[in-house]
Amino acid sequence: MDLDYRSLSNAGIWCLGRLQTDADRERVIDGIVNQAHIGTSPEQLDHLLKHLKPRWFVTRNAHANATALLQPRWAMTFMRGPMTRMEIKRARGG
Repeated sequence: MDLDYRSLSNAGIWCLGRLQTDADRERVIDGIVNQAHIGTSPEQLDHLLKHLKPRWFVTRNAHANATALLQPRWAMTFMRGPMTRMEIKRARGG
């Protein structure tokens, strides 16, 4: 088992990616369906979790009884890491 199911019951917001195994999907769906009015049938949720594309997530807000799809924005940085002493000296003008 790759998921800590006890911690899921304490979380207010769930972000679930594509779950590969039937056992993982079954446990997660059981945990979500046991909450009141998710707005999605267990069969729909199973199909959705099984067929999610990479970098897509099903989000579940337990406080608002809302389920939605989320795709985070892709970002890239060209920052290479810490500056050397010589680079700091040049940046300071000295």
